[in-house]
Amino acid sequence: MFNFYDGDPRLQRWAEVIVDFCTHVHPGEHVEISGEISGRPLMLALYRRCIEKGAYPFIRPAFGEAAEIFYQSASDDQLDYVSPMTVFEAENTHVSLHVLAETNTRNLARVDPGRVARVRKARQHLSQIRKERVRWNITSFPTHAYAQDAGMSIRDLAELIFSAGFLNSDQPLKQWQHLRDRQRKMTALLEGTRAFRIETADCDLTLGVDGRRICESSGAVNMPDGEIYTGPVETDVNGRIRFSFPGYYMGQVVEGIDLEFRSGKVVKASASSNERFLMEMLDTDEGARRIGELGIGTNWGVTQFTKNLLFDEKMGGTIHLALGDAYRETLGENRSAIHWDILHDLRSGGRLYADNTVMMENGRFIGRFADVWEQEI
Repeated sequence: MFNFYDGDPRLQRWAEVIVDFCTHVHPGEHVEISGEISGRPLMLALYRRCIEKGAYPFIRPAFGEAAEIFYQSASDDQLDYVSPMTVFEAENTHVSLHVLAETNTRNLARVDPGRVARVRKARQHLSQIRKERVRWNITSFPTHAYAQDAGMSIRDLAELIFSAGFLNSDQPLKQWQHLRDRQRKMTALLEGTRAFRIETADCDLTLGVDGRRICESSGAVNMPDGEIYTGPVETDVNGRIRFSFPGYYMGQVVEGIDLEFRSGKVVKASASSNERFLMEMLDTDEGARRIGELGIGTNWGVTQFTKNLLFDEKMGGTIHLALGDAYRETLGENRSAIHWDILHDLRSGGRLYADNTVMMENGRFIGRFADVWEQEI
């Protein structure tokens, strides 16, 4: 467990950003605070802030080993079972705050991917309740497991989190509001875009977005955050992409993911490692072979790949595609039990086009897009 210095103000700032800015917790609301016990310092800071706001928080600690036991030992009936208590809780929770604090990011590495897909499918309704009725936010607390995955010391990882979350500032809420204003100006500029095209040495992919809403994310569901995203038209994704970063999902690692799309659907797929898991996820349901999200990372405080998608998908100068379920606010119609974000780098020779205009080159906005991004708010 990472031990904060006594009185480190950044811990309290972190809680204030999530409670006051990201989820706007109000007096009288029921707030679930969950996560593995390694995230105890932040979970308690969140609990304290919710109490100060007049809410009714409750803490739900978790153990990473429990998921491994479940997937390895559960019967088919248990895999398909959704507790009515869990549904009741979701229907009666206003805000859910989850602290990622794993001590072993590979607990599920040897689990049969088919069992994982089965559980995701069984819990799809529960997931929709949480997405549609509950204001939620996920953040990541520095643990030795995350630091080892990132190839960093735990203190260096903590500093990366603080930097990406503007928590070294005396006024982080002001910084996040500035990012939100900037991103809203960018989405306004992109309004009416009919297609995006991603062009790198390993990718030439066009994603139609005509009639879809281009949205921005600045802390509402993730912290740290920073992205512009949309839901491509389900039948209008064409081309090929070989992702420059490995895919991480449900404790599994898949390297060298190579996908070919025709009329919106994956028609050819391969991977240099763990290809079986990739194919199992693609076969989860009809929507798993379509793109639910195109995201553009806008947080240049995330300076390196950490193997933690919560940070990595926000990295300035990258894009990510999500196989599966689309976010409703984008007007995306794809439905799936999975939503798997996979990252691709544009910082070395990559281009992103909005219609026929280059909006990002070598990981930086250019032209009128740079003018909007860099102007004073």
